[in-house]
Amino acid sequence: MKKFIALLASLLLVVGLMACAQAPAAPDPPDEPDVEEPADPDPEPADDDDDLPEGTEIVEVGEWKIGIMTGTVTQGEEEFLAAQNMLERFGPDHIVTSTYPDDFGAEIPTTIANIQALVDAGAQAIVFVQAVPGAIAAVESVHELFGPDILFFFGVTHEPPAEVAAAADVVLISDDLSMGRVIVEQAARMGADTFAHVSFPRHLGMENIAARRELLMETAESYGMEWVEITAPDPMSEGIAQAQLFINENLPRWIEEHGPYTAFFSTNCGMQEPLITQIAAYGGLYPLQCCPSPLHALPSAFNVSIPDENAGDMDFLINALHDAVGAAGASGRISTWPVPINMVFVEVGVLYSIEYLEGRTNGRHDPEVVQRLLLEVAGQFGADIEIRNWPIFDDDGNEVDVLENMYRVLSSFVTF
Repeated sequence: MKKFIALLASLLLVVGLMACAQAPAAPDPPDEPDVEEPADPDPEPADDDDDLPEGTEIVEVGEWKIGIMTGTVTQGEEEFLAAQNMLERFGPDHIVTSTYPDDFGAEIPTTIANIQALVDAGAQAIVFVQAVPGAIAAVESVHELFGPDILFFFGVTHEPPAEVAAAADVVLISDDLSMGRVIVEQAARMGADTFAHVSFPRHLGMENIAARRELLMETAESYGMEWVEITAPDPMSEGIAQAQLFINENLPRWIEEHGPYTAFFSTNCGMQEPLITQIAAYGGLYPLQCCPSPLHALPSAFNVSIPDENAGDMDFLINALHDAVGAAGASGRISTWPVPINMVFVEVGVLYSIEYLEGRTNGRHDPEVVQRLLLEVAGQFGADIEIRNWPIFDDDGNEVDVLENMYRVLSSFVTF
């Protein structure tokens, strides 16, 4: 009953707002003459709405609410902090936040319920980063319970690209396909003669990670690098602590076995910090995190603290990391992207949702607005990025089309 009343109230609000948004030259008298409409002291020009794309739903400025779903600090610290930044920036009247469980693979119903709760709290758009398993089912359940009007903006998706693109309105992801090439190229610039890929079966069953791995293997072969496959414990089934212990206990042995010019790449966020600390201590190369960013695992691995006055200042952090990496004797062996990509996805998702809810997009998916916001937000961090659509391949591996609402993002590197 609560959801029905909330839905009815929302529908009445939207109807009222749409009526207010129209600006006929000579309005008819109101249906109920005993109710006086207050005069607008500063009316909009009558032709302001003429420039809006046909079919755009108009929501009065300030009347929107956006829900943000991220991981916890344990599983997705950057996304979580980005959501809190958006909450502080726009206030609780406009932003509501929630998290999915750490063991999201086993608790899909909880993820779905948390998404529903955001909509029940009044969210007209959902920004979901990382869009873990259950994201597609969450969209379906929201549309079934609340109707098709809620906008869904996904980042860092875990489910098959074509299915995700069909469910969400806009999707952003790091360019895993190009990363299958550029990570090895970066490792080669650092002097690598061996490439070690650290993952587990659940991740290797994901389409984008599997495709990236194949390209990493092909590129490593083209550079004459030895390929090393390392199967780690799955943090979802065996626990993050166990996965981190596996890295800490084994990396010195791997360095001894494969040599100090072995580049390591892990597909899991929780493994990044122990991988970095052990490489700094025992040798090896670290070209990039699974989720590229100066903030991801690097500050904690090198005990770099960020003063409040420098929060969000990537130039300050990168300079501090240069100093810390040098002091640890790891100069030239650690690199990342200069842009915190998952934080960018959260911010772009919120800003795009505002543009949509305030009637400044051409429908639910507006490519020009998506790309403009990506360039603007990434540009705040001094990063040059490349934006491409996710490709569709035929059975022979030939690109035959693209997913027009799914964007892959690539950045340059910074080496410490």
